[in-house]
Amino acid sequence: MRRAVVSLGTIVPAKEPRWPIALQASVVLTVPILVGIAFDRVDLGLIAATGAFTVPYFAALPRLERLRLRPIAGLVLVLTSAVGALLAPYGMLSALGLVVVTILVGIAVHGYRLGPPGPLFPVLVYGMSGHAVDGGLPALTLVATVAAGCTWAVIASIAPLIRRVHWQVKPRPLSVLLARPAWDRGAKELVWRTVIVTVLGTALSLLWVDPDRAYWTVAAGVVVVGVVPGRGPAVTRGLHRAIGTVVGVGIYLAISQSGMPALALAFTLGALQYVTELAITRHYAIAVAAVTPMALVIVTASAGQLGDLAVTGERILDTVVGSALAVATALLHPPAPPDPAGRHAPPHRDVPSPGT
Repeated sequence: MRRAVVSLGTIVPAKEPRWPIALQASVVLTVPILVGIAFDRVDLGLIAATGAFTVPYFAALPRLERLRLRPIAGLVLVLTSAVGALLAPYGMLSALGLVVVTILVGIAVHGYRLGPPGPLFPVLVYGMSGHAVDGGLPALTLVATVAAGCTWAVIASIAPLIRRVHWQVKPRPLSVLLARPAWDRGAKELVWRTVIVTVLGTALSLLWVDPDRAYWTVAAGVVVVGVVPGRGPAVTRGLHRAIGTVVGVGIYLAISQSGMPALALAFTLGALQYVTELAITRHYAIAVAAVTPMALVIVTASAGQLGDLAVTGERILDTVVGSALAVATALLHPPAPPDPAGRHAPPHRDVPSPGT
């Protein structure tokens, strides 16, 4: 706990420049919103902006390898959106779908060592899709919009290949990049913690909180579980997540109550995405403070609830519950040995510098 508190005042030195990834994620998010503004459908532009959630995946890999895997990340987001949209009218089935989707994505993430951001974004897209359909948006329109955003993210990934440096690393085949899972102790621990957080978080939301908000509780829990086993990382991420969410909710209030025009909103969200990717490896609370208002704007606007003050307190409560569950699950296991280098994903090992 002492180390977790100290970490709030510590910014980790960057191992390599993050601005190329941050810039790409910002562009991928901003452009669909601008297109939505041009066609007077800001709501669809915000939904398409979720394609930017594919950018953080496989970011440590060389560009050509990243391009091979990014369509898979986009496909997962589209599938989770489709499931969330189809099950939205059915309360219990929607909750069951949340459990199944989160556990399956968690098994894939931890088994194949896909690394950060873990199961977070599929869970958010699942919940956002349900909210949008409940708000009156046709399910087919929603899924098609998410698919368009993910397609745009893949296309944007191709542009940097004009630089010769990206062609100097020979890409490995998918059979190597997605080698069979190695179920060591750490991977098993992370999967079981994901299962516990998902089931309990959903059950608590159904029984005592709000079934419609179960996805936010689960998202907060799985992101605190993270992709690294151990008690220390869980406590640190839980503390950072809680504090970052409170700050992020304040930023969301400022944005939603400012009455800023749609164009300014687009560039504000793009700036928040840039800050998120820039800070994610250096100070988790700062990254959370930036991604929280961005996610809240997208989720609430897609359901026609932008500016709803009730959302703020609800999201803080959901985050505290999810984070507490995740930290508690870390205490169920004996202390783990120090994490070996390259634990996040074997495909990242023994690779020349990716030259992002």
